[in-house]
Amino acid sequence: MASCEHCGTEFSPKAGALRFCCKGCEFVADLISENGFGQFYDLKQGLAVAPVRSRPFEEHDFLWLAPQVAAAEEKATATGDGARLDLALEGISCVGCVWLVEKLFARHPGSVRAAANPSSGRLHLEWMPGQCELEPFLRELCQFGYVAAPAGTAGGDFERRRLAARLGLCGAFALNTMGFSLPVYLGMPADFEFAGLFKLIAFLSATLSMLVGGGYFMDRAWRALRARSLHIDLPIALGLVSAYAGSIAGWTLGKERLMYFDFVSIFVFLMLGGRYLQTSAVERNRRRLVRQQPVPEAVARADGAGEPVTRSAISPGLRFLLGPGQALPVSGILAAGEADFSLEWIHGEADPVRYAAGSRLPAGAILLSRTPAAVEASERWEDSLMAKLTAAAGADRGSPGLDKLLRVYLSIVLLLGISALAFWGMHGDWLTGAQAMISVFVVSCPCALGVAIPLADDLAASAMERLGVFTRTASLWPRLRRVRRVIFDKTGTLTLERPVLENPETVAELNDAASFALAMMTHGSLHPIARTLLESLATRGQKFLAAGAEFETHEFPGMGVTMRSAGGDWSLGKIGWLGSGPVGDAAGSELRLDGKLIAAFHFSESLRPGAVAMLRRLEKKGLSLHLLSGDHADKVEKMSVALGLPEGHAHGGLSPEEKADTVRKMDRQDTLYLGDGANDSLAFDAAFVTGTPVVDRSLLESKADFYTLGAGLEFLPRLLETAAARTNAVRAAFGFALVYNATTVAFSMAGKMSPLLAAVLMPLSSIASILIVALISRGTMRNRD
Repeated sequence: MASCEHCGTEFSPKAGALRFCCKGCEFVADLISENGFGQFYDLKQGLAVAPVRSRPFEEHDFLWLAPQVAAAEEKATATGDGARLDLALEGISCVGCVWLVEKLFARHPGSVRAAANPSSGRLHLEWMPGQCELEPFLRELCQFGYVAAPAGTAGGDFERRRLAARLGLCGAFALNTMGFSLPVYLGMPADFEFAGLFKLIAFLSATLSMLVGGGYFMDRAWRALRARSLHIDLPIALGLVSAYAGSIAGWTLGKERLMYFDFVSIFVFLMLGGRYLQTSAVERNRRRLVRQQPVPEAVARADGAGEPVTRSAISPGLRFLLGPGQALPVSGILAAGEADFSLEWIHGEADPVRYAAGSRLPAGAILLSRTPAAVEASERWEDSLMAKLTAAAGADRGSPGLDKLLRVYLSIVLLLGISALAFWGMHGDWLTGAQAMISVFVVSCPCALGVAIPLADDLAASAMERLGVFTRTASLWPRLRRVRRVIFDKTGTLTLERPVLENPETVAELNDAASFALAMMTHGSLHPIARTLLESLATRGQKFLAAGAEFETHEFPGMGVTMRSAGGDWSLGKIGWLGSGPVGDAAGSELRLDGKLIAAFHFSESLRPGAVAMLRRLEKKGLSLHLLSGDHADKVEKMSVALGLPEGHAHGGLSPEEKADTVRKMDRQDTLYLGDGANDSLAFDAAFVTGTPVVDRSLLESKADFYTLGAGLEFLPRLLETAAARTNAVRAAFGFALVYNATTVAFSMAGKMSPLLAAVLMPLSSIASILIVALISRGTMRNRD
């Protein structure tokens, strides 16, 4: 394994690609060097960031920008201040990214300030109204691997910000409570003139902690009970309510032995800290991508009249325009002309298909042509297959076995607490009995685990980010431990999403005129072969495009594209097109000048790097491997043989519904499904754990438990090994918690647990759990590396 010199992601090097994990990282590294921004790598300090992939070579739509800039400048003019705008930003990961974005913005006339925030995925811009053009800056950001979008497209971070606010307030309340409880423990006389005031302040601080922080856990516990489910927040809420109620009773009765105000405040603060750590990591990865869904929210009428029609209002007979790169929301008929479509979302085959006027188009067909296509709808949106495939993901599936564990745990805690009360009551000492019961409920709170488990999750997630893998659900790690069957989609998952150029040296040998023509004819095209060629041109191609010279191109659906320049007539198309030989298929392409062959390019479908080795490693772990695809059965069978899968473990020609049915029949809460297209969406809903590689036309990131930005599949065995390492760390912390709870519960039932001792032991146990998790996690993961 090697580490990418730009992003730090680990990858399997191959001939010609020993320094960078992808063409995008290579291109951005060259840009950084050419512009004198080498300090970026000093600030990054070796941290792994998200791979760039194809972002610099993609077409990005900024039609949304002008209205937002106009509104910001209008507001600035009215107030007399500078213009301000907040955007979502994909690709930002570290302080080096923050520095680079600020430097790039400072180069543009009229700029005032750029403030990027990696944790929230937001970019704040300030500029002088009418003196700064934002679109050129945002397009320059794309060249460096950062894609801006309207602030709402990356998803909100409401939960993280709410927890951060609660955490800050409860930290202050905890300091107050401890500060005014400490004099009591240090021997402050009961008749001291400010003793009552100190207790009142401790009570008020603990009350505020309960209202601000404790209410968060109690609300979640109550909602889980109403849903007839148990949640880790339930024992937390039980301990908080018991300690707070007992403290009020003790304060009212003047019994110091029952007053746990300081415990309440510290416990709330620590639990909120653990929850914030867990939530912020998940939400950060959910906001990392700002790509827009290819299925349009609204379509323009073909006659140009009236407002755009929302997809929910589409009805049979409506003629509308489908934009380049958009997926057809409903089935329909091509109303005029010819156009190339990709059916990869329907049956998994990436090869473009040419349609003529009058042809029936299936829902989910993606327009590859450069100009919009007029389509007549044949069905309503709610009746469309795409409506089912793009339906929002369900809630987090939760951790297996947690309900049962919590039920047993709570039963034991309640039994021990009530037994302590009854025992002391039968001996005539109800006060000691009440103290013992409250102490049992207090010390049995899962404080150590409430901090240690989020830490273990964060360490595991950080380890996988170095491989370009990002988690989206908090319950991923325990569910991964139950995986026994791994199911793969074929196209775009086991294979790369675009064909691979077999002779890249041909592109490298092109002279400037030919490279310029190739860049112009592939720029803006959504055809997978054109995308591959433009990416192969790398820095040369982007420099030609940045020069600003434009020539008129003409696209011939299904055949190729032509361009007239001062040097002659260029063409790029199928082998034999505009030549003397027979027209070939999509496996090759030719570049010609005035009919003379300049270069021939050959392509093939390629497995992702490390796919075969990854499958063998999974088999050694005892996992059952399966391949489900909408591609032709014979192609799938050949792929199965090449991959060495057992007979009967590969199925081709499956519809999205058939994929989902197959997964349901296999699943025993032990399936991991990896897919990339809309035709995998229903199978995602049926699988126990889901993951997706992020491709050009992504859809499933919002439904997956994890996604990967790397090109290879070497991460998958490491993902399972990291889940095992995380489980070992959690089990060690749980073992410590059992010993700790058994000891402290015994002290509590004996009436020996004081509020001071509980307040001291609780943070110490949390620190011990954190150290156990950190040492075991880092040691295990380092050994696996």
